[in-house]
Amino acid sequence: MSGEVVATTLLQRWVSFRAAFFAPPNNLRIGSGISALDRLVATADDLIAQDPAKPVVLPALIDGTTHYFGLAFTAEESRTLRELLQSHVGKTWTDFDGQSVHGRTSGDPLEQAAVGFAGDSRYVYRFRVADQGRNEVRVSIQGLLASIRSAPRRQARLALPIGRLINNFADACAAGAEQAADTAYAILAADHRLSQANRLFLQVQLLAAFERWGDLDQHPELDTLLRLPRPSLASDALARLAMSKLADPPDLVAFAPVATRYNALVDSVSAVRSAAGARYYTLWALTTGEAPEMLRQRLMEAGWVTDPTIVAVLSAASAAGRTPATPVAASSVDQVRHSAKESLEAGRFDAAVDLLSALPADLVDLPAVVEAVSHTFTLKAIALLERHRATHGDDAIRHALSLSQRHDSQIEPAALPHKLIDLFSASTSLQQVSHLVASIERTGVAELRAPGGTNAACQALREVMGDDGPGRLSPGIDMCIDLVRDLKASDAPVDDVRSLSCQVLELWAYHDTSGDRHRATRMAQLVADLVDLGLGLRVFDEVVELIRAAWDPFLTDADLPIGLDLLEHLLAHRVDVTDSLDKLAVPMLSRIGAHNASRIPPAVLAVAVDLAPSFGLTVAVPAAPQTVGDRPATAHPGTRIGLYSLQVQALDRAARILRERHPGLEVVACADHVATDPLRAAARNVDLFVVMDRAAAHAATNALKAERRTAPIRYAAGKGSTSMIEAAEAWLREQVTSVSDVRPPAQRIPTRAAVDQP
Repeated sequence: MSGEVVATTLLQRWVSFRAAFFAPPNNLRIGSGISALDRLVATADDLIAQDPAKPVVLPALIDGTTHYFGLAFTAEESRTLRELLQSHVGKTWTDFDGQSVHGRTSGDPLEQAAVGFAGDSRYVYRFRVADQGRNEVRVSIQGLLASIRSAPRRQARLALPIGRLINNFADACAAGAEQAADTAYAILAADHRLSQANRLFLQVQLLAAFERWGDLDQHPELDTLLRLPRPSLASDALARLAMSKLADPPDLVAFAPVATRYNALVDSVSAVRSAAGARYYTLWALTTGEAPEMLRQRLMEAGWVTDPTIVAVLSAASAAGRTPATPVAASSVDQVRHSAKESLEAGRFDAAVDLLSALPADLVDLPAVVEAVSHTFTLKAIALLERHRATHGDDAIRHALSLSQRHDSQIEPAALPHKLIDLFSASTSLQQVSHLVASIERTGVAELRAPGGTNAACQALREVMGDDGPGRLSPGIDMCIDLVRDLKASDAPVDDVRSLSCQVLELWAYHDTSGDRHRATRMAQLVADLVDLGLGLRVFDEVVELIRAAWDPFLTDADLPIGLDLLEHLLAHRVDVTDSLDKLAVPMLSRIGAHNASRIPPAVLAVAVDLAPSFGLTVAVPAAPQTVGDRPATAHPGTRIGLYSLQVQALDRAARILRERHPGLEVVACADHVATDPLRAAARNVDLFVVMDRAAAHAATNALKAERRTAPIRYAAGKGSTSMIEAAEAWLREQVTSVSDVRPPAQRIPTRAAVDQP
């Protein structure tokens, strides 16, 4: 997106710049009949119109002497242009010395215009041409521009796969890392590979993940979004918005105006991704006249009937006597078919499956069966399709699919355990793998939530690990990490999340030898979430042993920050009587010494030194002056920094290290779950607040933002003390190097009373 903005701006400014350039003191004029000039200008027009714009070279005739101005628009382009000028022009007929006009600009209006257009004097080159060499240099310049236009210099474009970027975004949303999610969304929004509709879907998910209901409710594209076919995560985000407008437990009267606007957001129980989505689905189904008992049975089969709000809503509906006068069993076949047709037209696909399941497997119903099953992937829907397949054969199913313009991949042929086994099989084709991944993304969470679904998936993973292990690890392992993340986000029972997490951890520890750093980071997050759920001594030791078995490839200087974050988190949950964590900590910490201390970031090194005594170690590193960048680390007297995190041990460690490294710095540590008065007071009275949003409570962070207003807030990148220290020290570096603000830190942030004064 930023590239598009730059290109548009250059195009808008090009015409005015060109007019200013071919004006006095330049004696050359466009359209004067000089064909060589017209060719150069036409080539420059083409280069500026490219995306991104390419370097240009323009001529000027000043006091009878020919000058050329070369303009680039980025540092990389500037280096390329310099090399091309040196190779095509050189010094034979010119005074070109390979230097830009930076540091030696004159008052020449042409030069000023060129620098203004390029945006930086380092991107502008100027040289004069000897009278006898004008023709030779003009030909060389035309060849240079033709080379740029037709065969531009290769550039390394290290664009991450779009799936990786979306996964980073989803991980940040699930972890509650608002700053990281905003950054990930900005990257995706600027990526040309993403359609405008998908950008909108992701933006809606971002706003809902961090409960920015006002922004989402007032979104200018909300009405358009409600009419678009949406992925289940976007529909779930809208369902959360709708439910935020209602009291808990909601009633059908209050839901009626919401239903009028939002309609069938969640059209199948298999598309439910959160408790809010399940509640919306329940209210919508009751509003359209479904029987509470049939709905209760369906929700029970999907694993959602334990939600207290859903229980209350269903009980109220049953008490109000919301039951159809004629039960399905007593209806005629024609009545049932008519009701199924009405359900399909209304988007109530689960109800259509219930009705069609009550009919014999008649060929006349097959189109309706295909239509219903292609929208809802419950076990009942799959059983209905397989009953018709057994009766009518595969050809009839394919014919019905072709009539409905659907493909086999849109019908879920197997349950999640079979999909997982096939996903890890080396005999599965790449096309089949793609279909399996898409299928699991659609229905995986719903199948895990169903009674026994998680146990069946874990058993499938154990089968995958049997014998010689998985024939193909990726993308199956990454898909499993996604399933753990999404299952946890759906508020699934703790036992289910814990079981699946342990099974995926075992799969990774014993079978992933790739050394994939990104996957290791995701697994560290999975382990942190797992231990937060609570583990007994035996399971904790098993988890640590699995990490230790997998961590050898990551015993490097570059991976030390990830390892320390993980080690800190495990240490906070360690039971006193166990020493299993020592087996992970000793190899990680004992490899630090004088030989590599200079390669380790100072904050990381300080945390390692602080952690070592907890494991009976001493990290001996050369004494060095404490620094912030290349300047003394002593904070301005009276500087105050606030730290907020629910990870108390990491919070205390970060505060202690910051005080030690920066004498005179005042550090306030807060670990409040709600918006307390001390938290508000700290937010008003510190110069900087560092928030660990991966371990934070919404109520507390919202209060911090409200109190800070425009005062600086920085966000820790991880869940350990290292990232808090680095965020604080980055801000301190800015204060040391800044010359624009010389006020004492204590005066920078006004009090609430001062802010509220007119």
